[in-house]
Amino acid sequence: MTAGVDILIADTDPARAEALAARLAAQTGAGRIRIAPPRQNLADIVATERPDIVIVDMARPDRDSLEQLRSVTAQRTPVMLFVDEDDPVFMEEAISAGVVSYLVNAAAITDIKPILRSAIALYRHANLRETRLAVAEAELSDRRLIDGAKRLLMQRDKMTEPSAHRFLQRRAMERQMRLPEVARAILRDADRGDTGESAV
Repeated sequence: MTAGVDILIADTDPARAEALAARLAAQTGAGRIRIAPPRQNLADIVATERPDIVIVDMARPDRDSLEQLRSVTAQRTPVMLFVDEDDPVFMEEAISAGVVSYLVNAAAITDIKPILRSAIALYRHANLRETRLAVAEAELSDRRLIDGAKRLLMQRDKMTEPSAHRFLQRRAMERQMRLPEVARAILRDADRGDTGESAV
């Protein structure tokens, strides 16, 4: 793992949290390691501190913590979960909540560094895929809007496809709007029966 990784440990057992922090400090080299105050809301701490990764350590699977885990992963922060007792059903629920790594009996693991490194790398790759998918979906949605508006102009106003496209481009420049926004407005006003200049 590269130096400077910011790790936040969350555990209701202060002694166990301190022990894990000491192990991480010895194994991961330079980097910021903090322990979250046990009585404070973890999602609020993450929102303020913005760690690179959160390690949640618990003696046994605790379903009451699942919503708290979801609130942390919703902030696009990777979460590793350490438990002492295996529970396959809880593991599935934790992964569904966004936990990137689920480990049983972490105290027996001699070197946590490669596990942390892989968890962060996997999370970043997953985020990159999600971002690319979101961009592709947005582009497809924009294309559908533009194509729909052009079809409307071709059918309603007897324009050719190139003429309809130029019409949308002119409107976008005149209104200082994006082409999909112009297309959406034209389709919206057509649904309301407005065929006049109020389209955009």
